[in-house]
Amino acid sequence: MNLLKQLTPGRPNTAFDGFVTSILRQVGSALEIPYELLVKHFTASYSASRAALLEAWKMFRMRRAWLASDFCQPIYEEWFAEAVAKGRISAPGFFDDPMIRKAYTKAEWHGPSQGQIDPLKEVKAAEKRVENGFSTGERETAELTGGDYEMNIRQLAREKAFREQYGLTNLGGDSSREKVLEYEENSEQ
Repeated sequence: MNLLKQLTPGRPNTAFDGFVTSILRQVGSALEIPYELLVKHFTASYSASRAALLEAWKMFRMRRAWLASDFCQPIYEEWFAEAVAKGRISAPGFFDDPMIRKAYTKAEWHGPSQGQIDPLKEVKAAEKRVENGFSTGERETAELTGGDYEMNIRQLAREKAFREQYGLTNLGGDSSREKVLEYEENSEQ
């Protein structure tokens, strides 16, 4: 009697790819992450990719808000209270009035920006939202780049003044390039 049978695994199995894709779709669904984002498989159209990212960012924003309000903010408030109690931070009225305490510990928590599939379209849409009052420059800056709107404005003003100091009002084109070359030649002499 022959007890040993030959094993035939039948590999490669033609159904393997479909099986793995199905499992990964289920994993993505459980994590609330679109399949394309989970496996970084971006072969769909702009609209489909954008829809997948927007769907994912709903979940990301929800979890980010939870982390900020239920973890980061309470820890920050406790740290601040301890620093005031030990005298490392001077905060008059901190322990006397809850409104003053809230004012001292008010914070906005920002994570990395969402990123864009088509930056030009995203910027134009942001401009329209600000123009029509649906958003602000500060909010759009935070969402598009993760930056600080006020710092950007101050930096842009400094850069503009610096360019004007050397007669470079136009950032592009031949006239600006010629002025830069002329300045470099004059500074070498």
